[in-house]
Amino acid sequence: MQAFTLIISLAALTLGIVAVNRPNSSPTYTEAQRAAAQSMLCERYRLAAESVKIETQTPDNAALARIALTNGAIMLETASADPALDASVREAVRELAVGYQDLTAMGTAGIVNESQFEDRMDAVNDKNRVLKELCRR
Repeated sequence: MQAFTLIISLAALTLGIVAVNRPNSSPTYTEAQRAAAQSMLCERYRLAAESVKIETQTPDNAALARIALTNGAIMLETASADPALDASVREAVRELAVGYQDLTAMGTAGIVNESQFEDRMDAVNDKNRVLKELCRR
């Protein structure tokens, strides 16, 4: 029983030492780092959005439209991973990426009806407008 008590005491002491030595604050970034992160994000967003626009508006082009949506989602997710980005910007980018993924999957015949697809497309267009405005600044 004494050995068990000793082990528990040592474990508690170890956890206490780790907790005391753990940094309390999240990393901070300079204005230049935040600006560079947003600039790179906007560059990737513009490229992804233009590719999606071209391929989804071309008649009889379902395969390339899906590729553009999938690639666009990946580009946005990658760009949103920069920790210097503001959390609200990161969330907006990820929401658009998820929207692109949803449209890719929902475009398969029989997955959803036309009304559901159009509702999701409207939501994606709303997210796109948010990023378009953000990247105008």
